[in-house]
Amino acid sequence: MEKRSQILSVAVATILLAASATPRAEDAPAAAAAPAAAAAPAAPDTSTWKCSKCPFPTGYTSAVQVGAGYVDDSSAKFGDYTGLDEDGAYADVSAEGGARLESGYEFKYKLDDLGLDSRSVEIEAGKQGHYEVGLFYDRVPHRISDTGATIFNGVEGDDLGLPTGWVRAGTTGGMTALDASLRQVDVGYDRDRYGLAGRYFLGKNWSFGLDYKRDERSGSRPKYGSFGSVSTELLRPLDDATDRVNATVRYEGSRWFAQAGYYLSLYDTKTAAFRWENPFVGFGSYGGDVGQMALEPDNQYNEFSASVGWYGLPGNTAVTLSAAMGQGSQDTGFVPYTINPVPAVDPLPFSNLDGDVSVTRADLTVSSRPLDRLRLRGAVAYDERDNDSRQGAFTSIVHTDLFPVSEDRVNRIYGYERTRLYGSADYDVYEDLSVGLGGEYRTTDRTGTKQEVMSEDYTDAFGRAQFRPSDYLGFVVKGGVVERDPEKYDTDLATQEYGQNPQMRKYQLAYLYRGYGELLANVAVGSLPLTLSGSVYYGDDSYMQSPLGLDSGLDRRYGVDLNWAVNEKVSAYVSAAREKIDSRMKGSSTFTDPDWKGNVQDDFETYGAGMSAQFADKWRVNFDYTYGAGDTHTTIKGVSGGTFPPVKSELSSLKTDVTYAFNARTDFVFTWWYETLDTRDWQFVPEPDAMPTVLALGVDPYNYDVNALTLSMRYRFGGPKGEEEEAAAAE
Repeated sequence: MEKRSQILSVAVATILLAASATPRAEDAPAAAAAPAAAAAPAAPDTSTWKCSKCPFPTGYTSAVQVGAGYVDDSSAKFGDYTGLDEDGAYADVSAEGGARLESGYEFKYKLDDLGLDSRSVEIEAGKQGHYEVGLFYDRVPHRISDTGATIFNGVEGDDLGLPTGWVRAGTTGGMTALDASLRQVDVGYDRDRYGLAGRYFLGKNWSFGLDYKRDERSGSRPKYGSFGSVSTELLRPLDDATDRVNATVRYEGSRWFAQAGYYLSLYDTKTAAFRWENPFVGFGSYGGDVGQMALEPDNQYNEFSASVGWYGLPGNTAVTLSAAMGQGSQDTGFVPYTINPVPAVDPLPFSNLDGDVSVTRADLTVSSRPLDRLRLRGAVAYDERDNDSRQGAFTSIVHTDLFPVSEDRVNRIYGYERTRLYGSADYDVYEDLSVGLGGEYRTTDRTGTKQEVMSEDYTDAFGRAQFRPSDYLGFVVKGGVVERDPEKYDTDLATQEYGQNPQMRKYQLAYLYRGYGELLANVAVGSLPLTLSGSVYYGDDSYMQSPLGLDSGLDRRYGVDLNWAVNEKVSAYVSAAREKIDSRMKGSSTFTDPDWKGNVQDDFETYGAGMSAQFADKWRVNFDYTYGAGDTHTTIKGVSGGTFPPVKSELSSLKTDVTYAFNARTDFVFTWWYETLDTRDWQFVPEPDAMPTVLALGVDPYNYDVNALTLSMRYRFGGPKGEEEEAAAAE
């Protein structure tokens, strides 16, 4: 870089000297009298020059990749989001390309992994400066588990029934038909997204945009349903769709802009509730043979927004003002108190919630650079959420479809008003050193149903400094303090309404004081193409006003990255990182003073290495390796204290691909992905009847050892001809 700068400086100086030596009209006689040696050199012949990097190439290009792959073992975790969850062969089909005309019309497409459940399609077209339009589709497979088993019929439906010949019992040990009724079940769902986006430009000032997306989900997720003191892990159905529309109109002036927008979200589900038969014996005279559970209801949200901005104001100032108003609603009918004939219940106070939530947002942002060395930024924002949903007294609440609750309940509604102030200033002390200060102040007032804390203030003050003594070395130091100060913690409400110990403080509502700091360093090793960067973070949380609850938290992170461009054909990298989090809490087993302490220690570490190399002219190899490990230790000291079994996981992932350039248009690509995961988690028990009062799916901890191999051919159409083709054409 330094050599390039020197060459550029010499070139600029030469041009300036040449320009200053060019004779003016009034100096023509003197110039004519100058010796012949001072005459300007002849202009170069540019007729044969070619533009090898023109920004707007025209023509048609395309690349198609076709091949086959093989996965040697089935694993839901390995296939989560990748689509490689089943063993066996699969097709590797991808393509991309496009065309551009001199008139400005352009067409592009990209097709990825068409042979997998993680496929995607993108198509774009338009004319430069006039319009743009695009279509897209992608599927994301979310695989949760493939090692569980269930007894129910009608999985992924809204009515789960017991198998023929099922014998109910009070505990899982007495379920004599359990082993014969179990059948393996895969848990997860697919998310399909369809979309259309477009922009239209009217002249140089107006533009109109429209973005439409539809997400469809289908499958199942685990969910527990209970009858009194016994519970069953069920597969709740998932069959829904979300439509989102975002429309904008924008006017761009010489030094200002204005934009208006409309946003719509519609959620529609085909399973707003589901029911299941109780595999346990009913509860006394109340029975309780069938349960029903409500799921997410249909809802919609509408929002109108507007923004305006000015830039190029005095002091290099830019100002942006924006506001939005929205409303969300849902009116899906309630499920009944219970679907069992006993106990008797009163009518519901109303048939649906008639839910109505209003949202208001407004913010003003100002950025300025009044001096070359000084940069200022400030913002003020207001955010309100007003819940106007209907409230009423529910007089016949039934606990887990079995027996009535003694007191009436009024459904709670929550909202808030929040104001946020933010500001920062950065100053260049001199060329190698800059310093900055900033802060945020936020006040929140909670509205609606009373909570333990109805109002709180949040303050974050920070500073930073950047020092770069040379082109090869640089440091950034950041640090600050955070304080969250609740106005009052209502212990009477916590005790009477929520049944809490009066000394308990919920961590998200409690007083918090945090100190944090971070150091970043970047080093370039002399003139070598070698860069080294490192980071260190330290954060200390203290909940000093909480007699019971979370007491403190300590977060430490370290990381280092090394990148080496060995030469034009070989590059490599190495990285390492570690994070340790310690959390401490205090609790009470007697609903009075603290009599036990808990300590949770999380430790995570990751390492990575990779290389990209071009061997000869036809062979290229890419190699990436990642290792990650994490473990959690939980210890309880005090009443019935002890140590939980540690939770551990260890991941090794190796990806490598070899490309052979058969000719100018054809490549052969071989890919090998090997990954292994070893997990030990006491929360996962492979036996569905491991606990007497819980009938679970019996999912194993995530463990797999998988190889995925792919062999493909990539062929390129159109575009500039290769050297071999040009030579053949010349013959």
